[in-house]
Amino acid sequence: MNMDNMKDNGSVTDWFLEHPVMSTLRPSYPRGPWHYKDMHQLIVTYESTAEAVRAVVPRPLEPAEGNRVTIEWRNMTEVSGFGPYVEIGHSVACTFEGKPVIYVFQAFLNSESPTLAGREILGFPKRHGEPELKAVREVLTGTLSYGGTQVALATMPYRMVDLSDRLAEIEQELQTTQLVLKLLPDVDARTPKVAQLVKVNLYDVRLKGAWGGPAELFMVPHVGCPVAALPVVRVLEGRQHLWDMTLNDGEVVHDYLEARAR
Repeated sequence: MNMDNMKDNGSVTDWFLEHPVMSTLRPSYPRGPWHYKDMHQLIVTYESTAEAVRAVVPRPLEPAEGNRVTIEWRNMTEVSGFGPYVEIGHSVACTFEGKPVIYVFQAFLNSESPTLAGREILGFPKRHGEPELKAVREVLTGTLSYGGTQVALATMPYRMVDLSDRLAEIEQELQTTQLVLKLLPDVDARTPKVAQLVKVNLYDVRLKGAWGGPAELFMVPHVGCPVAALPVVRVLEGRQHLWDMTLNDGEVVHDYLEARAR
């Protein structure tokens, strides 16, 4: 037994609580903060149906006017502790306590470590997928496959309309409050242990470039990867960003179990 793990009274300390990440031999992800540099982002904002939007938005959030949904591809070029990976986020424009927020209801990544960290710490609804973001000649192309089957395709001209005159405005927009629903079951696999609405805190946001242009989005219904559960009524906007940020922690803004116990 390692004597460093002994208290003065001879009992063993709970040394693993200093960094409570499984497994104890080699934690599945590093401790934050995590610094993201030169993220290439393709964002397609579209109008969906009121019924589909309402079905994924939990109380006390309210869908914003217009049933606006965003699907975005992020090519994480350089991330401290994680390395490069690609991620897709699917979110709905909402209001919380009268203020605009973004509710992220599903995400798909091609790397295990940031998937586990995002789920276990903050409650991001991250799952494994096969996202890809690349320029094909003059077109920026985002795809998502699941088990080898393509379920989403987004395209827009590569850096067609320079939005340099709007960088300050867009940078502020990128810092709109993001909320996720953190759900963890107890060991009986039935009783909820954690049920929280979590605010994700972003730091050191720096937008280096932004571009606009027409965009197209096509999604295929799939039981294992339900991006098409929020169908496209019409595409509203396409954007491309190049930016940096730091992700470190979150904040619980609503605890469902505490509210139910009152």
